Amino acid sequence: MERIVIAFGGNALLRSGDEATYDIQLKRATDAFEKLTNVIQNNEVVISHGNGPQVGDILLQNETSKDITPSLPLHSCGAMSQGLIGEILLNAYDSIRSKMGFEKNASVIVTRTLVDKNDPAFTNPSKPIGPFYKKEEAEELARANGWTVKEENGKGYRRLVASPKPLEVLERPAIISLLMSGILPIASGGGGIPVVKSGVGYSGTDAVIDKDLASSFLAITLKAQRFVILTDVENVILGYGTGNEKRLYRISAGELDKYYEDGYFPKGSMGPKVKAVVDFVKKTGGHASIGSLDHAEDVVSEKSGTQIFPDYS
Repeated sequence: MERIVIAFGGNALLRSGDEATYDIQLKRATDAFEKLTNVIQNNEVVISHGNGPQVGDILLQNETSKDITPSLPLHSCGAMSQGLIGEILLNAYDSIRSKMGFEKNASVIVTRTLVDKNDPAFTNPSKPIGPFYKKEEAEELARANGWTVKEENGKGYRRLVASPKPLEVLERPAIISLLMSGILPIASGGGGIPVVKSGVGYSGTDAVIDKDLASSFLAITLKAQRFVILTDVENVILGYGTGNEKRLYRISAGELDKYYEDGYFPKGSMGPKVKAVVDFVKKTGGHASIGSLDHAEDVVSEKSGTQIFPDYS
């Protein structure tokens, strides 16, 4: 039995072309859990997940209804997305649990991630969020709210927020307690709700923590033996989209890190995933995997995906 943190990519709930309805997300989540039945039954597993499409929809709803009901801050919208996705995942998991006849219960933990209020990311916002605006509207919102805005691919202007490094998973004791009780925790959704230390404890801050790096950090702090990222590709690929693609199957963390430093992986897609698995393996000596959600059990059993191991002299 191993302790494994499994990070669901966006395709666990929505795939390209899917309409973002509740029923479709429930079906996708049910399919995901069906592929992980044996892994979950036979190991200590923690599930983490992204929240990009869902929190984007919540922000859009927030913006559309601002003249009817007060807008909520970004960190509150992140908390709402954790609850929304948590309900979907719990209902999906319970349907598979009932169908397959096993006993392990699951529980969602609304998870906060501590960040440093002096993190340099706060002076250089880089993560686009929310709806697109016309130039004049974006500039007015920036003046009124102190936002940083930037044009994106000719589609319009979007708000940019900080993406600071995670320092602590505040609900770590609760996650460990659930694991020790034989329960499947679902935690750190969307990278966790960003909070900073305040005079009376903690307060939310408007930022977005990278979900892959946060999941890696969670795996490290839980002393997991395995860290698995399940996404929509079967392998990490060098030269993706060129005529010289090379699939990676088994590789050391040091070699993969060199490819990362040499700029082989785009920042907006595979880059954070590669950095996340390299960080986990280097800091724990454990074993990480990146692979397709469609072959989830094979990824965990090393029959599919890219497998990343420690460097050995």
